[in-house]
Amino acid sequence: MKVNRILIPTDFSEQSKSALKLAGFFTKIYGSTIDLIHIVPFSLYMSESMDKMGLPFDMDKDLYPKVVEKAKSELDELASDFIMEKYLGKTHVQVDRKPSSAIAEFANKEGYDLILMSAKGAHETNFFKGSITDKVIRKAHAPVFTVSRKYTSSGFERIVTAIDLSEHSLASLALSVELTYQFDTTLKLLYVNQLYSSEGYGFVAPTVGISNEDSNLLFQKRLDDYFNANKELGLSLQKTKQEFEYRIIKNDGASSISVPVHLEVVPGISVPYEITEYANKHADLLIMTTHGRTGIKRVLMGSTAAQVVQQVDVSMLTIRPDNFKLG
Repeated sequence: MKVNRILIPTDFSEQSKSALKLAGFFTKIYGSTIDLIHIVPFSLYMSESMDKMGLPFDMDKDLYPKVVEKAKSELDELASDFIMEKYLGKTHVQVDRKPSSAIAEFANKEGYDLILMSAKGAHETNFFKGSITDKVIRKAHAPVFTVSRKYTSSGFERIVTAIDLSEHSLASLALSVELTYQFDTTLKLLYVNQLYSSEGYGFVAPTVGISNEDSNLLFQKRLDDYFNANKELGLSLQKTKQEFEYRIIKNDGASSISVPVHLEVVPGISVPYEITEYANKHADLLIMTTHGRTGIKRVLMGSTAAQVVQQVDVSMLTIRPDNFKLG
């Protein structure tokens, strides 16, 4: 996994500091450089600036410099409190009408490997979670790691990766295996066995309503096929004597790691609902791609990941499979 550069958006709230705490894990394991960014919402910026300043004023000379300078000073202080100097990169402040777009566009332009952000912002509001987080996930090329306020420095003891056995969803496995190994835990792969299809306009997914035994066999075949088609990942599936229990082996030539994996098959009608409910009860970290099976449903209802991120209470890592490369 390549995590050379990480971008952390913050609104200076206590909740947003959870992402800064997790940054230490990535600096320790990967030696990542951490950059911080703060987006001043244009409407808030204008109202606060005008309240504090008399008229007349000059927009370019009086307003923008003062707001940006103040935020930059606070951002520099925050960065020095949480990030060791040798891992600290740059701090950035922007004024923008759309914070989510500003964050995603900046991250895409600068080519960050990961966006690390709090699930919620100031006053436990949905400043991040929901509209802003959802839009960053949709627009950003890099994986987006949203950190729950439940996160502690001890790390993640229960990792769940949601898959639908499509090639897109299986793109999350390599990163899931690596993080499971780094956190020294076990990995659960959650597969929601849809009782009815809602994929849109006559399309019926081939896995709808199948038995657990068939799900198990299909799981083995899909993973074997995926690993064989993507040999550069160095991954292979090993079945154990216990039903639904496996090991995923990662071999990079010089060394290998082995991660215990449990397949959890959950029947349900609504995939986002079942993923959210399961993760809230059984996970500290939920991993999933931003989309799996494609179709009209995604256009009408939004991706499964977008629906889950608005409701889940645990930390969540979303991966955009068409842009993500494990290197």
